[in-house]
Amino acid sequence: MKTRNLIYLAQLEEYDVSRIKKWLRENPKKTVSEIKHHLIWTPKTIFIFIKTSFLSLFIGNQKALFLTLKFLTPFDTFIKNLVVLLATVKFKIFNRNTLTIGITGSWGKTTTKEAIYAILKQKKYVSYTPSNHNTLLAIAKQALFLSPKTKIFIVEIGAYQVGDIKKVCQIVHPQIGILTALGPMHLERFGTLDNVLKTKMELAESLPKTGTFFAPKNLSSKVQQFSLPQNVHYFQDYQEIYYSLGFQFNLPKTEIQKTLNSLPPVEHRRQIIQNGPITVIDDAYNSNPAGFKLALDTLKNIKSDSKILITPGMVEMGQLQFEENQKAATYAASICDHIIVIGQTNQEALLKGAKLAKTKVKIHLVPDLKSAQELLPSIMSKTSAILYENDLSDQYF
Repeated sequence: MKTRNLIYLAQLEEYDVSRIKKWLRENPKKTVSEIKHHLIWTPKTIFIFIKTSFLSLFIGNQKALFLTLKFLTPFDTFIKNLVVLLATVKFKIFNRNTLTIGITGSWGKTTTKEAIYAILKQKKYVSYTPSNHNTLLAIAKQALFLSPKTKIFIVEIGAYQVGDIKKVCQIVHPQIGILTALGPMHLERFGTLDNVLKTKMELAESLPKTGTFFAPKNLSSKVQQFSLPQNVHYFQDYQEIYYSLGFQFNLPKTEIQKTLNSLPPVEHRRQIIQNGPITVIDDAYNSNPAGFKLALDTLKNIKSDSKILITPGMVEMGQLQFEENQKAATYAASICDHIIVIGQTNQEALLKGAKLAKTKVKIHLVPDLKSAQELLPSIMSKTSAILYENDLSDQYF
């Protein structure tokens, strides 16, 4: 693999050496091309590229990259720790009166954050973390430059390992916490579902005793095993959270309902796009078992001559990945007339699942999204409904 492509892989894997090595072991003769996205030339990337290119003249580019990353790690860690420290001190001094709402979960974080912000922005000085900037460093940067006038700070918190959420909470000190859902997302990184739960519950355990915590009703028995604040609300629907928070900030029910009714769909998250007689459901941002089923239910309820699913399946689910993709495909086959499987990552599981349904669904195997789109005209009818479920980055095939 050329040095630029190798560094692109490293960037996609967030410079995690163990994940880069794992990819190289599993894909010895493949290369990562810049198709869907491109290498982002940050100062860090430029340094890695220059040093790796130089060292590769003597030891080969893979060893050169790992040596460069090993050299860079102490400096990278120092800078990250410095930003986190500065953000922690700044927030404690200048944002001590800011009320922080922390949101975490295996899915639903961004949608929940956007809805809460839309409801509460009627109040003055409400801020939130942009897009899906939910890592420790991204949140630290946001907190560092947050206006001291901010009254409410809505923070989406992601995690890849135990301790990630606790570190974020030590910066922004949330008084209200929301667990949106629990599932096998990033199970490959966490190892077990118990670790996923333990990490998500770091938010609840970081709240003050007088704080408020929201959790799904179906998780009540699991959640109660942890240290919780005095006020715990179990919900069946996200709207219960929205109304509860709206009432807490003295917003009338009519205003909350009006805001919820006018919310635009979050881009690439079960977003319905009408293109003449063709209906497209764009659920390509990411995928999980519950979200996949919900998107299929949406597809099922749309009146159309034919229903088409386009998907590469779900990833980063560890030992459950094959089983969950198989289940999703079996359900999809009971709804769809055509299933287009993109790439090889989950091809076997999706094929097996679709065949288990024993329906007349037609399966099409294509190497990439472009090929799927080229195939569409030949299988579409006058009023087709098409679901795009997930879109994997360039290191997946």
